[in-house]
Amino acid sequence: MNVSVVLEQLNDNAYRATSFAPVPLVAEAATRQQAVDQIRDMIRDRLSQVEVIHVEVPGKEEINDPWIAMIGTWAGHPDAADIEQNMREYREEVDADPRRL
Repeated sequence: MNVSVVLEQLNDNAYRATSFAPVPLVAEAATRQQAVDQIRDMIRDRLSQVEVIHVEVPGKEEINDPWIAMIGTWAGHPDAADIEQNMREYREEVDADPRRL
């Protein structure tokens, strides 16, 4: 398993190695190699006690256009034809006289 580790030099004789996922750990040592060895040992010891699994978490569907959520809500409704006709007539009135808005 590959685990990403951030390795930073704190001063001339101090290094810090930090791992994040799947196990957040920190090791500090006098040399770069010692810090890497320590974090490797810590990760190995920690992972030997656990099981790493993948869990799929479904996300909420994102709707970019809010009108998409309304598609089909009036399908088959007994008043749908009347509402559509009223909208059509209103549109024709507005087109005929834009000041009517």
